[in-house]
Amino acid sequence: MKRKIFRAVICTLLSIVMLSSSVATMTSSADGTHGFYMTCDAAVTKDKSDGFMIDFYSDSSEALATYWSNANWSMETLPTVKKFKYRGFKGGGAYAGLQLCYHNEDKKGIMSMWRYEYLDSENKPQYIYADAIYGTTTTYDNEGSGTSCVMPYNWQNDQWYRELLYCWEDEETGYTFIGTWFYDYEAEEWTLFAYYNTYLVDSYIKGDVGQFLENFLESYRERYRSFRYRNIYFLPHESEEWVSSPTVTLRSDGNPKAHGEATLGVSEDKTYIWGAVDGKSEVDTDNEIKVTATLKQDKTPTLGTPEIEELKGNGNKISWKMTKSSTPQLSYKVVVTDESGKEIAAKSGTRPEVTSVSLDDLSGKEYRCTLTVTDVFGKETTATYETDGFEEGRTPPTPSEDDPVSEEGASVSASPSTPTLEPTEEPSDNGEVSIPSSKGEEKDDEIDQNGENSAGTVGIVLAIVLGIVLAVVVCAGVIVTVVLLMKKKRR
Repeated sequence: MKRKIFRAVICTLLSIVMLSSSVATMTSSADGTHGFYMTCDAAVTKDKSDGFMIDFYSDSSEALATYWSNANWSMETLPTVKKFKYRGFKGGGAYAGLQLCYHNEDKKGIMSMWRYEYLDSENKPQYIYADAIYGTTTTYDNEGSGTSCVMPYNWQNDQWYRELLYCWEDEETGYTFIGTWFYDYEAEEWTLFAYYNTYLVDSYIKGDVGQFLENFLESYRERYRSFRYRNIYFLPHESEEWVSSPTVTLRSDGNPKAHGEATLGVSEDKTYIWGAVDGKSEVDTDNEIKVTATLKQDKTPTLGTPEIEELKGNGNKISWKMTKSSTPQLSYKVVVTDESGKEIAAKSGTRPEVTSVSLDDLSGKEYRCTLTVTDVFGKETTATYETDGFEEGRTPPTPSEDDPVSEEGASVSASPSTPTLEPTEEPSDNGEVSIPSSKGEEKDDEIDQNGENSAGTVGIVLAIVLGIVLAVVVCAGVIVTVVLLMKKKRR
């Protein structure tokens, strides 16, 4: 009995501790440094987008426990609901950006997607979690539930980065995939960060795309945090042309419980919008501040081109490598042909991370491989690879009247296994090449003799046949005459 009472007391104390911790966590979230929220207007795409791009910059190198969400968005779900007849379908939402975590070198990228919920035939809730095809996935349950990729990405302060969000239909599964890439302006290099199978069909980015700045640990609330945004573009759904969306609205949270002074504005040259919060400032911003601006930017973005650095084969494996400055690969197509040009193998896919494929066993075969890569901006590039012994057109062609004739009457093709006649004289003025005369005359004699012998044999045979026919006719006539005379005598 005493043991049961003791256990009950311990459980009660643990429950109180856990509840206190939860309350403390909720309070720290509310009482941290001021946050910022920005909206990018998708009206230029009629709220239907397959892609989004934005440039980001921060000069706050000591801003530990900070999350810069450079894109938060929703996906279109109506086609999915109609196709699978989901009832009570809800949820979704997604975020992607950069983080500075618990020390200055602890820098990460992040892409998170909330789960969807629907009711089955028994009215029980069922869930759809997006699945990361590329990236390390974890699940979360905080202000919603879902899957997340939080992985190291060594971004730097005081320099610009571009974040790209892009969705497409995967040719293998038919589902809508969505991924995020980062572009380092200093290194001039794209990095694929992560992409997901959403398990949605005919989907796209729906409506506006937002940004936010968040301090996620109260003990670091007094740090200085900042951001700048510029070059904002959308890719309209089912379009190939990116369009500018320069008008943005930025505001602070106006939370009276948060600490520090929040400031925001637009650069003098109108090329970027900025926000900052100083947690150490004696000035406390208790009210929301807001600014709407139309930034100066090009009507279309500078995109670059895809570039294949290397393509090679090894047995049944074909592999390739893109250059450091290449735009990101989205899809690939590999076609292998033999020396006659006949296709003997092919493979394709919409997988940005795939840089090698295995085909049917090509070992010991001579072939040409053609690789076509399409980048996320719809541009293509092609490269070819040939085995060492590949010789195009090695297979003998179909005989024609112009082909030289051998003794057997077959056309002579130039290949290692078929000898050819070598000319011994220079071409004449009309382009003809002389063949050695002695061999040529002997050849002509043989052909003429064969022709004469054949003609004589045919004549003899015809004469014999005609003689036999005449003899038969004469005999038949004699027999008929005799028969008629005998009949006449009897009468």
